[in-house]
Amino acid sequence: MNKYEKLVGVLHSSIVRVMSANVLNKVIAMLCNMVITRILSPSEFGLWSYILNVYSYLNLVTGFGLLAGAFQFGAENRGKDEEYSYFKYCFKIGTIIDLFLVIIFIIFSLFYSFSLVGAAPFIRCYIPILIIEYLLVLTENLLRCEDRIREYANILNLNSILISVSTCVGAYIGIFGVIAGKYIANGISLLVILLSLKKEMNLILYANQLSASSKRMLWHYSVLTGLSSTLNCVLYLLDVSMIAKLIKDSTVIATYKVATIIPNALMFIPSSVVIAVLPNIISNQNNVNWLFRYLKKYYMYLMCFNMTLSIMLIIFAPQIITLLSGKRYLGAVPAFRVLIVGYFTSGTFRTLSLNVLAGFRRVNFNFFVSIISILCDVIFNYEMIKRFETLGAAYATLGVEVITTIIAFSYVVICLREKTVTKN
Repeated sequence: MNKYEKLVGVLHSSIVRVMSANVLNKVIAMLCNMVITRILSPSEFGLWSYILNVYSYLNLVTGFGLLAGAFQFGAENRGKDEEYSYFKYCFKIGTIIDLFLVIIFIIFSLFYSFSLVGAAPFIRCYIPILIIEYLLVLTENLLRCEDRIREYANILNLNSILISVSTCVGAYIGIFGVIAGKYIANGISLLVILLSLKKEMNLILYANQLSASSKRMLWHYSVLTGLSSTLNCVLYLLDVSMIAKLIKDSTVIATYKVATIIPNALMFIPSSVVIAVLPNIISNQNNVNWLFRYLKKYYMYLMCFNMTLSIMLIIFAPQIITLLSGKRYLGAVPAFRVLIVGYFTSGTFRTLSLNVLAGFRRVNFNFFVSIISILCDVIFNYEMIKRFETLGAAYATLGVEVITTIIAFSYVVICLREKTVTKN
């Protein structure tokens, strides 16, 4: 068995671990939500959902993208002193940024009237968790850079179990109990991961300072990646917002949301592959022959798996929707089928391509793709929803995914050819 085959074997094992962890986390989270909805009163659960929604917007700008920058430059310099210098900088500056965001938001909450009465005190208690979660994700990225995928998957499982147990127990106290449970769970997870990274944290503590040019490169990558990620998150919110704006019917929105549940949830599949393979893509990006074989193999794996899964979901769509939400939502079947086709396109080519391009530091291009996505989504939704309602929103999503997939995948091919020419 040659070196390439050994690496592929290790990565197959890593992908299985990450995917298993993601499946377990989603199942645990679903069960946890079921328990919390039964413990909290409907008004309390609605308030808790609103708090999470407010927090999610602030979380979009956590660290101003330094989490992505730490992973990229850490993986590029795996095993070198520079790896720990980048993480040292991101630990320090990212924490300061999030502390500033938390203070500003808490001050803002003192004067702003939130949509739900009584939300402000809970929000002020919950917002500081932004700092803990930043540090937790940053240390998880360090594990990924060190190619310690097994430990990474174990931390994901531990954190998910701790959050579920602590928030369910805390729910008996009320919303403050749920918030306290989240703090306890994330705090324990962070402590465990810091203990497992004791050697690396010592190296980070005594690492050299980054040069001015390194800081500029890091910030250029981080800010553009952060903006692209934010725009991509907004992309998933636009369709529902535009249905509400153009149709103004809550039952139509509910039908479309049912259609999106599984297609959106399935994105953990390409995300799991990316988590496992991206560190090696970054650290071997100048090994052109290796990249060609490596990427071809994983595009093919994703295509075969997603095609089989998508065909089954399309065929059994009525039964799946009935099982998921009941017969009253069978109107979601046409949109569901269109969105599954969109998942096949995005989950096979778009997600991996955009992450590969980020690994090649083509963040300007990724930002351009994000802008194109937003513009196309707004135009397509505006035209399609008026004509086809929920099916129109699904067509719009599919159109955006097809266009951006063609652009991103084509540019990956161009980049690989450029690397071949440069090598020769």
